[in-house]
Amino acid sequence: MNQKILFVLIVLFSFGAAHVVSARPASALSDAPPSLGFSEIASGLSSPVSITNAGDASGRLFITLQGGQIVIYDGSQVSPTPFLNIAPLIRSGNEQGLLSVAFHPNYESNGYFYVYYTRLSDAALVIARYEVSADPNIADAGSASILLTIPHAEASNHNGGQLQFGPDGYLYIGTGDGGTGGAYSQDGSSLLGKMLRINVNGAAPYTIPADNPFVSDPAVADEIWALGLRNPWRFSFDSLTGDLIIADVGQNAWEEVNVQPASSTGGQNYGWPCYEGMHSSGDTSTCTIGTITSPVVEYEHGASDANGCSISGGYRYRGSEFQSLKGVYLYGDFCTGRIWGAEPSNGSWVAVELADTDYGVTTFGEDENGELYVADFFGGVIYKVQATTFTDVPLDHPLYAYIEALYDAGYTAGCSSSPLMYCPDTILDRAQSAVFMLRGQMGTGYTPPPAPWDTFTDDWTGFEWAQPWAEGMYQEGLTGGCQTSPLMYCPATQLPRVEASVFGLRMKYGVNYTPPAAMGTLFADFPSTDPSYWAIDWAEQAYLDGLLPACGTDTVSGKPMFCPNELVDRGWGAFLIVNAKNLPLP
Repeated sequence: MNQKILFVLIVLFSFGAAHVVSARPASALSDAPPSLGFSEIASGLSSPVSITNAGDASGRLFITLQGGQIVIYDGSQVSPTPFLNIAPLIRSGNEQGLLSVAFHPNYESNGYFYVYYTRLSDAALVIARYEVSADPNIADAGSASILLTIPHAEASNHNGGQLQFGPDGYLYIGTGDGGTGGAYSQDGSSLLGKMLRINVNGAAPYTIPADNPFVSDPAVADEIWALGLRNPWRFSFDSLTGDLIIADVGQNAWEEVNVQPASSTGGQNYGWPCYEGMHSSGDTSTCTIGTITSPVVEYEHGASDANGCSISGGYRYRGSEFQSLKGVYLYGDFCTGRIWGAEPSNGSWVAVELADTDYGVTTFGEDENGELYVADFFGGVIYKVQATTFTDVPLDHPLYAYIEALYDAGYTAGCSSSPLMYCPDTILDRAQSAVFMLRGQMGTGYTPPPAPWDTFTDDWTGFEWAQPWAEGMYQEGLTGGCQTSPLMYCPATQLPRVEASVFGLRMKYGVNYTPPAAMGTLFADFPSTDPSYWAIDWAEQAYLDGLLPACGTDTVSGKPMFCPNELVDRGWGAFLIVNAKNLPLP
């Protein structure tokens, strides 16, 4: 029996040939791109164009509808009564309408929020402040105070439309170039084709921050923070770093993403119309204001290009539910529904396509916890963005959470790196076992001893990577091998449930653990004549501790079945380790 126990203690499992590493490092998007999933949270909406939160700890999402309403999603449903309805004020259609809402950083105490819309009478761009009523789910529609009006009568497109409060407490406003081919983007006297920055906390209607970059230049409007933009329809601030990330819609060839560090003092010129993306138009003579700044990411499009035609910027993921998305900036294309992720890597940014949807991606949104959402303009649906690390473990896989938890804790790097896969149905073998037993007992930072690795007499061909780990098992007293004369490890032997029970309990309680005596009558399929009955104590305790579930129920007695000799695959291996080590689920 002791020999069997020693055997079991090495029948642990790896999840890829000795490639157990910590969770995905911050610049490995191209090496291990997450697979996105989308969970519908709201539907039946008319042309959603903006999603945001109020920062008031209410957990609500505020969804802007192009026709002039803002509705509330309370975590379970969309309120039938709009938070705000100013449809009679709005010119809606094409790229016009009620385009976004931003809540004052002190909204919880002052009740102020700000909207961006195109005015019915003349299509001017209007920035207005409203207040919430005594009912936290209803705004006071009569409380409007107009902060800024920008003429925009020459075309119905390129209105911009995003409002965001920066980490500095100032209100940032992204305006389009008026649809005139870029004439206004380099005009310092015009507020079109710009990023504006104003202080809404001073005298009404607003004041100019003293450190705005052009306050001392009489030829440039004081409100301007950056220029040379075509249609910065969606921009965001990184909630961790404070960086400003601007997605700018291109014209005939290139869509782009610009990043302005939190330390910036403004004054960037993003180049339109002298540049589209990183590419010169051939005439840069008009781009003389500020500092020409190239985008960090671009993608090409054409008349029939599958990439799309209009970028919709998103957010860097700073939530906690999906570790594989940490630090990834999500953005999409309105025309094709394709969604990409980007992140900095070795001084530049890398971008990888993460999903190909049929959504009309108008906007992404961020909740108070940093979780992200995306709107399908045409379908009228809001989805929560979800992610799985492994391409072969979809979000609806029954063991998804356990496999993700194992990855997040640094126990596995998968069975394949390109694409990143976990192989949940692959049966575990002893060659894969030593890594996890040692990491489970010694910590995930454990590394095996150096050569020589000559304890076991096995032929290690095909399992060379596991030999140092098996040696470590022996040196730490965790295995006596699979046979003693000659001493062998048997790397190809696979793991049955009964022996996995021993492994799991030893991992949970320590290598000296011995389970209490079994009842012997718990399972319908584990009689004393079974060759594995030596481990009945272990099997019962593993089941009672929740390390392994029953494999079925006997239809006659109604008792659970254990299937002691059924082999354990990598999916159930993750379940076992996560429960044995009490690892947090995502």
